[in-house]
Amino acid sequence: MSITRGQFLRSLGKSLPGLVASTGVATAAEAIFRRVAQAAPPEPAPPKPPDKPVPFLHRVTTGERVLAFTFDDGPAPGITERLLDALRAHGIRSTFFMIGERVAAAPDLARRVLGEGHELGHHTYTHPKLTELPDARVDEELDQTSSIFQETLGARAAWFRPPFGALRQDQARRVRTREMHVAMWSVDAEDWRPQPGPEVTQRIVEHVHPGAIILGHDTVACAESLDVTLDHLREAGYRFVTLSELNRLAAG
Repeated sequence: MSITRGQFLRSLGKSLPGLVASTGVATAAEAIFRRVAQAAPPEPAPPKPPDKPVPFLHRVTTGERVLAFTFDDGPAPGITERLLDALRAHGIRSTFFMIGERVAAAPDLARRVLGEGHELGHHTYTHPKLTELPDARVDEELDQTSSIFQETLGARAAWFRPPFGALRQDQARRVRTREMHVAMWSVDAEDWRPQPGPEVTQRIVEHVHPGAIILGHDTVACAESLDVTLDHLREAGYRFVTLSELNRLAAG
């Protein structure tokens, strides 16, 4: 319980009726008050509410046959062009999660991705496993990539996908402070390992669902299978949107 100086002096006067508080008495009273105030424990601070977890988008809930096809690890000269050609032939826009150092190495190809209407995603600068890095290195991966995007493409990413899908909540909050959302996936093409194109197509077609986020890569297996995969998905009644468009469907 706290007490003010005025309250203390008034209580002193009531306890000593008739006392005329001289300068010395008042000074002594104030000294006593200061010692009491210093000895009193501070009022406990109210408990801090826990931080809300940062959501990781894996899919959206919808009855509509709509999906987002996304591609990681580009731009990769000789491969990304093939993906872009297939997407353009089908009139499809996708989201490309690009690596900063690869944008620096192939800026014209990265510009082509955006120039053809695709959405830019952030996939770090060197593709490390972020959960094994100190905070300073995580910040460096995030900021260096954003800088190269701005310098080379004049654009910023609204979505971030961590390499290997490895991201702690404290790291996700660092992503959110940079005004990016975290995107994962619900269908993994597994095209990062060498395999025949038909296997990639089969895996996607068997696991696709309304509101799916498909994880593809700028790889030979994906490039060889993409045209046929898109044909199968179209025949199944699916339409294709960017990640941001898919997320807006969920919000709407």
